[in-house]
Amino acid sequence: MLFDSHTHCDYSTDSSMNISEAIRAARKANVGMIVTEHWDYDYPTNPYAFLFDVDDYFKQFNVYRSDSVLLGIEVGMQKHTVSKDEALIKAHPFDCVIASMHCVNGRDLYEPNSYKGITKAEAVQEFLEDSIANVRLYRDFDIFGHIDYICRYMPYEDQELYYEEFPTLWDELFKLLIDGGKVLEINTRRLDSLKAIETLQILYQRYQQLGGRYISLGSDAHYKEHVGRRMAVAKKMADDVSLVPVYFQDRKMKIMEE
Repeated sequence: MLFDSHTHCDYSTDSSMNISEAIRAARKANVGMIVTEHWDYDYPTNPYAFLFDVDDYFKQFNVYRSDSVLLGIEVGMQKHTVSKDEALIKAHPFDCVIASMHCVNGRDLYEPNSYKGITKAEAVQEFLEDSIANVRLYRDFDIFGHIDYICRYMPYEDQELYYEEFPTLWDELFKLLIDGGKVLEINTRRLDSLKAIETLQILYQRYQQLGGRYISLGSDAHYKEHVGRRMAVAKKMADDVSLVPVYFQDRKMKIMEE
């Protein structure tokens, strides 16, 4: 089956579904799922908002664990928290670790003030440069999450990402991921937009041209209605650029089958 490798349940502050609801939704959508609760040390707007009791997480959720319900984490990368993050990852039996950019140089990408006084080009360049800096530091993760996260929140007329505007930076980021054996994610949140699909597809194609072979599919669901959303669209995007959809169990890569 296809796997939704990016979902948020009881232990994510911003989630509106519990694990039982998520499992029922995944079964209805005929997909496997990985719970990837938020973990962001020293979050700029609230240092404790995206932390949780990881031991309790495993204690409470292990009863649900199976070949189709796996337990992971989404770590928000920041250069000054890498040692704490990797110590946490090493200390727990996660199936999958997503590393994501939610902040840039100490600023929350969700907040409008983070873009005050800078152009879109400056914002995207900083996003890519800080992504590269973090990927150089972080070693212990499986998937690099939502490359278009900044598109959700940057307050510019055109919110898409274009490879041709920063080809050197995109190539550097993709090569670092490929050389490090990391997998890129197709995040399905924005795949209701044809423009988003078109611009992102160029980036995934370039990732493949540089030697990327694998891709994960993730809804980033915070609501039960979103579990498994647009998986077919993401799968087609992967097929169109010859990327193989995978998921992780016990930190080992597995090929998805429909």
